[in-house]
Amino acid sequence: MTVSDAGQFYRWLEEAVPRAGSQRSLDSQDTTLSRRGLIIRADKRARELAGLKVGAGDVVALSMGNVAEFVILLLAVSKLGAIAMPIDPANGDRSLLAAARRLPIRAVLRRPRGLENSPLEYPEGYALHSRRKLSGSLLEVDVLEPPGDLRSAVPGDTEFILEAVSPNGAVHDIFRSGAHLRWIGETAAARLELGAGTHLACSQAFTSPRFFDAVVLGWLASEARLAMADNPTLESVLPPLGTYDRLVVVDLLYSLQRTARALKAAGAERELLAVIPQATIATSHGKLLKQVFGRPPVQLLCLEEIGILGTRVMARGERFEASPGVELRPGKTSDGGHEVLARSPHPVRTRPALAPGEPGGPMAGETAWIHTGYAGHFGANGSLGEVPGRTDSLVNLEGRRASLRSIEAAMRKHRRITEAEAEVEYDVDGNPFVHLRYKATGSTALDDLEEFMVAELPPYLVPRQHTRLDPPPPDADD
Repeated sequence: MTVSDAGQFYRWLEEAVPRAGSQRSLDSQDTTLSRRGLIIRADKRARELAGLKVGAGDVVALSMGNVAEFVILLLAVSKLGAIAMPIDPANGDRSLLAAARRLPIRAVLRRPRGLENSPLEYPEGYALHSRRKLSGSLLEVDVLEPPGDLRSAVPGDTEFILEAVSPNGAVHDIFRSGAHLRWIGETAAARLELGAGTHLACSQAFTSPRFFDAVVLGWLASEARLAMADNPTLESVLPPLGTYDRLVVVDLLYSLQRTARALKAAGAERELLAVIPQATIATSHGKLLKQVFGRPPVQLLCLEEIGILGTRVMARGERFEASPGVELRPGKTSDGGHEVLARSPHPVRTRPALAPGEPGGPMAGETAWIHTGYAGHFGANGSLGEVPGRTDSLVNLEGRRASLRSIEAAMRKHRRITEAEAEVEYDVDGNPFVHLRYKATGSTALDDLEEFMVAELPPYLVPRQHTRLDPPPPDADD
């Protein structure tokens, strides 16, 4: 395997080593690595995977949290010319097995969940060649022979696969080429001004595309230093004062607010650039962050099928600046303004193909223009300002794209629920949460509702509030 055969992830690192190979590049809970150290570990993992007959064009599923090994394996898979597909472990193994039904997964690398570590039973048609632990790691690797009828599911120049949901809750896979990855990474690095001396911190799951794009790709395309940890608080990944020239933090609004309040209560300030990869948050909710962090936050307008569409300083009167090669224009009028249409420098490739009108799908009659599902306010000169919401049932929950329809469908599986309606509401700080309203049979309360929601839904989809629309009489026997 030569560098020219490797994918974009590995080429980024290989290009950076001659310039800054000895500089510290990655901080995790258990190690600090330079770019040269990352290459050495990635090369070792690549040899190990090659020994298991994983090679160019093979789909490798990575199901784990924000650990250094995730980045190392991403680079190792890229060196082999294989295709990485991060799987969100928040949904247990359900997402992993569902992906195996849609795509020809050749290898699965996952982290055992505590003491409960039963072997996976893969879908019909799969053959398990080997199952072992990676050397010097808690991670397990399953090497598989996928069904023959799935082999044509992945375009030939694919280097990275991620999944997203449609408004009806159906899952589709997004295929990115090396050129597409490079464009996203360079866009993130330029817009966030990532460079030598910049420390980049994030406490959210990198399996979420909007954090992967802004953080992992932006870091790889720059000489910034990345701080990461597995399910931490934001405070735990912030580097000590004096160890960086500039600090950029990409996180959820509530994490940044919590940190800002803690600093304010302590009578302290900390200069940093807060980046929120969610465009539907009102400008007013950035005031606290500006007061404590010294400058207004930056918002990212993201669409999983394309990447970062634009960036905006979160301040009154500021407009979104489209990413290089991206065009934005108003579409049909909706309650929140006009739908935002986008034209991307890279084609949207999904399986199944998205229908006209879907977010990420083409506009009927003008296939170069893509629906985003965002409702925005456009100025007289065509520039995009506030993005108050969406025109569909998709929402952003804990940095992940989610469908309200899928929550409703899961709740209707309850033996007593007859109707379910999920809506997104916002707390006083502008943070979204799901409110479930439902009707049910019987006159007694649903004592098992909380347990049912936790069992049926990933943690980020579980409604925070639920209201019965046909409550039993006050004197009913519960």
